[in-house]
Amino acid sequence: MDAAHLLVATGDADLLDDALRWCAAVGVTPEVASDAVAARRAWSAASAVLLAADLAGPLARTAPPRRDGVLVLGGEPGGTAGDTLWRDAVLLGATAVLDPTDETAVLARLGELLDGRDEAAFLAVIGAVGGAGASTFATAVALHAGRRGHRPVLVDADTRGAGVDLVLGAERAEGVRWPELGGAGGHVGATRLARLLPVHHGVAVLACPRDGSAVPVDVAPDVLTAASRAFDVVVADVPRHLDPLGSAVLARCEGAVLLVPEDVRCVAAARIVLAQVREHVPRVALVTTRRAGGVGSGPVAEALRLPVVARVAHDRRLRADLDHGRGPGRSRTLRRASGQVLDVLGLAAAGPS
Repeated sequence: MDAAHLLVATGDADLLDDALRWCAAVGVTPEVASDAVAARRAWSAASAVLLAADLAGPLARTAPPRRDGVLVLGGEPGGTAGDTLWRDAVLLGATAVLDPTDETAVLARLGELLDGRDEAAFLAVIGAVGGAGASTFATAVALHAGRRGHRPVLVDADTRGAGVDLVLGAERAEGVRWPELGGAGGHVGATRLARLLPVHHGVAVLACPRDGSAVPVDVAPDVLTAASRAFDVVVADVPRHLDPLGSAVLARCEGAVLLVPEDVRCVAAARIVLAQVREHVPRVALVTTRRAGGVGSGPVAEALRLPVVARVAHDRRLRADLDHGRGPGRSRTLRRASGQVLDVLGLAAAGPS
């Protein structure tokens, strides 16, 4: 939805001030109509309408075509005025009649209306052990999703890590990180989130801080909902030792990738991690990383009772690419494995690669 096409219709100056504040909170700039004539003129072209009670009756009498995406601001039913407003709302095809004094409800419904799109594919990447390369692989999957024409966002859920923006090479990109969203002032909508996040190599990224700042876990569900509506693919880097943020992210995921190096110690650790992940995510895919002298992918799959979706070979140039801020996008082995993971999710090319 084009946020610029939100129509706010009211002749009440105080209510207009409130409506503009709500629109700012969800990151949109509306068109304003102060009378029924102007509202009727903009009615059909608007993507969504926020209509106050003072114009509901006059507008209903013009018999505009019924449309979706209409919210009416007024009181609860009861009495002649309340019943009339609800009849007008029905005639106009309103989705809801909201009390303008209940800002939380108004922001929630306005956010749902503006963010109304199919939810993204939501994938977590988790390493069986430290150093397995989960952050790098999550970044590679997000990059490859972008190459396939999808709109990806990379979400950092590892509060003890160095920040997944470093892996992407986006540490200097302008935009907000997790701590700033804690002071976002209410609803974090999809439109607003997409504008706030830094973007690098076609991937939006929501990173954890490196200065010890607290991550606002209380806003995580709202932010993750916004991310799932603003983007086509959400790839989350989740630590194996789950904390509240990691658990909140996993709860939203429809699938997870468990990254396991091919040796006995890592397989033993993977069993523990797998049991924890399955408490939150129904589908878990196995990606193994080759180790010189390791046991191979077959025994890993057999021990964990999971099919191997992809196998990642050692790339001697990868470390230099990461250290110099180029990210993992040039690694052929990671591109191949990322493509196999996206294929499992059903995310074929959506446009030019």
